[in-house]
Amino acid sequence: MILSSPIPDPPHIDALPWYSSNRSLPSYRFVPGVHPHPIRNPLGHSYREIRAQRHPPWLPEEWKTLEAYLRGVDLFNRFYFWEAHEGWEALWKSHRPDADPARFIQGLINLAASLLKLHMRQLPSSLKLWRAAAGQLDPFRDQEQMGIDVDTLLREVDHYLLPMEQGILPELGSGTPVIRLIHINE
Repeated sequence: MILSSPIPDPPHIDALPWYSSNRSLPSYRFVPGVHPHPIRNPLGHSYREIRAQRHPPWLPEEWKTLEAYLRGVDLFNRFYFWEAHEGWEALWKSHRPDADPARFIQGLINLAASLLKLHMRQLPSSLKLWRAAAGQLDPFRDQEQMGIDVDTLLREVDHYLLPMEQGILPELGSGTPVIRLIHINE
């Protein structure tokens, strides 16, 4: 059995753009079985941190100023997959589950979870989560959604995860897809 290990810094971490105004990072990238649970364990990096269970109502076209969304993108791009998932969850829960904004955010959440499971060497779970994410994001494929060229993101993730279909687990690194927000400064 392969034990999990800490997630390394992404290559060229210093060159990644910041989208959120919050540029602090948690003290570790949570990996179950490796680190204390961030919010349940007194040693966790976010223990006793006040977290919103629901985000106030929001619209997708507000994405440029939607701090929880931008923070999640920053965390995701820096391989803080669990933390990105947690940050996006309040946004997801603020809409009906069948609403487009909720489905889109849930797709990003499942993508982050898929990459965390990939790092943990849990192939079936990673593939299942990626398939769920792809299904949730696919309706947005032909459009820009919340600053993301969804078609490009889906193609990059498909290419990156393709070896998993043959049982080969890609390593997190320079080939790991990141979320590039377009038109952020317009």
